[in-house]
Amino acid sequence: MSRLRQLGESQAGLTLVELLIALILTAALSGLIISFSVDKLEQSAIQTMRYDLLTNAETGLNRVTNDIRIASDADTNNRWQDPYSPGAPSNELSWQSNSSTLVLAIAAVDNKNNIIFDDAHDYVSAKNNIIYYVQNGSLYRRVLAAPVSGNAAVTTCPPIDATTSCPADADVLDNVSSFSIQYYDSNGTVTTPVDAHSVQLNVTLSENKFGQNISVQYATRMVFRNG
Repeated sequence: MSRLRQLGESQAGLTLVELLIALILTAALSGLIISFSVDKLEQSAIQTMRYDLLTNAETGLNRVTNDIRIASDADTNNRWQDPYSPGAPSNELSWQSNSSTLVLAIAAVDNKNNIIFDDAHDYVSAKNNIIYYVQNGSLYRRVLAAPVSGNAAVTTCPPIDATTSCPADADVLDNVSSFSIQYYDSNGTVTTPVDAHSVQLNVTLSENKFGQNISVQYATRMVFRNG
């Protein structure tokens, strides 16, 4: 009877140890599974953000290239006075086409999309300026409407200074960490803005998530209508 009691106690002790080991292994395995799941969810969220940033970059730059496509050329400076230009108030013609700013000359049209001519005999159209510039991590589109009768375009202003008569510049892209412009002649050689046949745009969008800096790059190129 004594030997049976000892055997039973021994078997009970082994069962308790095995149970403890099983609990420890289960907890460790659960921890690994949770860690793996969290990591996979994090990676999925990062990939989704990267995809969204790339989609935004493509959509935003497509808007710019659409304007380049219908533009006659890039102006060296804005042709219409702008009290919010970089050198204002002393110089209201201080927007410049360069490596970070694009000043486009686009034919003015009326409400029926008819071109407004400064000189109809020589088919010289009045020109609006469309200006793309970066400020505080956003790419904006400003319109400087030519002061001609019937012009459908409306001059825009910085968002902070917008009014009913001067609506806000369009916010084309956010999370812009870099934006650069290159100008090429018809031979594909880098040239000055005024002599450009085509324009290449390069943008990097960045956003922080899970303590990481997520960034994407996108580039596109477009020829001027008269290029």
